[in-house]
Amino acid sequence: MTTRTAPPATGAPCPPVWRRSAALAVLTACVFVVGTAEWVMVGLLPQLSADWHRPLPAVGSLVTWYALVVTIAGPLVTVGMLQLARRPTLLVLLGIFVAGNLAAALAGSFNLLVAARMLTALAHSTAFATAMVIAVDMVPAARRGRAVAVVTAGWNLATVLGAPLGTWIGDHFGWRTTFGAIATLAALVLCGVAALVRPPTAHEAARPGGEVRGLLRPRVALVLAIIVVAQGGLFTAYTYIAPLLQQVSGFTPSAVTTLLALFGLGAVGGNLLGGRLADHAPWAGLCVLLAGLAAALAVFSFTSRIRWTAAVTVLALGVIAAALIPLLQDRTLAAAPAAPTLVTAISASAFNLGVAGGSQLGGHALTAGLTLTDLPWIGGLLAGGAVLIAAATARHHRTSRQ
Repeated sequence: MTTRTAPPATGAPCPPVWRRSAALAVLTACVFVVGTAEWVMVGLLPQLSADWHRPLPAVGSLVTWYALVVTIAGPLVTVGMLQLARRPTLLVLLGIFVAGNLAAALAGSFNLLVAARMLTALAHSTAFATAMVIAVDMVPAARRGRAVAVVTAGWNLATVLGAPLGTWIGDHFGWRTTFGAIATLAALVLCGVAALVRPPTAHEAARPGGEVRGLLRPRVALVLAIIVVAQGGLFTAYTYIAPLLQQVSGFTPSAVTTLLALFGLGAVGGNLLGGRLADHAPWAGLCVLLAGLAAALAVFSFTSRIRWTAAVTVLALGVIAAALIPLLQDRTLAAAPAAPTLVTAISASAFNLGVAGGSQLGGHALTAGLTLTDLPWIGGLLAGGAVLIAAATARHHRTSRQ
């Protein structure tokens, strides 16, 4: 961590290729387990609703409250840990993550499950930020976008593998087993970090004040606004995608698991696309993908009524949503080069503020009497707002460089 420049530009010596590859794989696994713990809740909502005898909007609050804790507590936890070295920080956070998922697996009431999810959420943002900064520090500046894509691939693998597998485990063995499996995997990742991750030592600590001052740039606020609005649009629909696909499209629960895997399969390709665009055409790529997200969500209100068109739309959403992640992370790092760790944590908070807002908006829409098919077009309108913010920011960026 540094108070002066972003890690890729520091000139710190890179570790040997074999160690860098092993460390990046472990960091990707770290993001994978963090992402799985968040994404899997979407597939478990119908089962949790039945087990706890609560309506879907009430159970959907598990998504909302998790995201809100990440949004609010994430930056605070990050600031509190800035003066610690990165590796010990990541180990402590993974320990909290293990404890939170074990508590969820053993929860004896819905309120205890909510509390366990909140404990897990405390580690989410800072763990993601620490893993990202370590990864970016290991590569030359010109390859920052691809390094971001490598680590965020863990997030996309969480959608293609983690969330569907967790949903399948929940369907066959119960949702408690799902959380137990996540806790076990997090413990294995903790061991991998202890054994293999050795970040460069030149920038191991930072002064919180220095990183906070690095955030005081208008461009940071604009990029964070894009993240919040875009994610809000996506999660207005995605939070309730399992009941939508079951009740509107007519898919069975096992078929929904397959479709969530299809979403994740699209995410793998989208992640590679986003990494390339981040290195070569970040602003243009961001605007085009946001427009694609708005369009895909809007048409999902109609394509969800037919199985094959619903499946195609789910795949397209996976590609677009995943491609946006490395682009948004790269633009975040570029907006605050003097505060890489804190701005990455705050960007994770922005992602989750969007998740919370979107899931809450979707829940309120259903409570107000709207139907599941109304949620995608509402999300499309929000995503359209993100397009406008991104276009204005890109235009300002071009003008300031002339």
